[in-house]
Amino acid sequence: MKILGNIHAPILSVIAKEVLALIRSDAALREIQGANAPRACYFTAGTVTNAAAQSIPQSFSGTGEIFYQLVIVFDVTAGPGNYRIDGPAPTAALGGGIPIPTGGGTLVITGNDNIRNFQVIAQGATTMPFAYYLFK
Repeated sequence: MKILGNIHAPILSVIAKEVLALIRSDAALREIQGANAPRACYFTAGTVTNAAAQSIPQSFSGTGEIFYQLVIVFDVTAGPGNYRIDGPAPTAALGGGIPIPTGGGTLVITGNDNIRNFQVIAQGATTMPFAYYLFK
């Protein structure tokens, strides 16, 4: 068997170092991850009723901001509601969207288009106190 020579691939060394850093998950890697993590912004609190579906106004601000994630928390006193992320507005009727149960909870919506299309409405005569952060 004849060997044709050495393979010179400096990129393999770089890849190996990156994989090793991921495996070790050392302080340097965590510092980079922390610096590049999505940042919370636009803390907002309010109440959803059955009067009209509500959306996330910051997603329509016209500033061109791109949002990675929406984390919305409904208070434990919240009644049931419905939400949609595909464009059409939910309705206040049972089955008028994806249900949000009574007693609060947390929704995590990922993706700028899904956040822009997110709309929520309370079922019946209930209210849904909430608070949210957007991440960009």
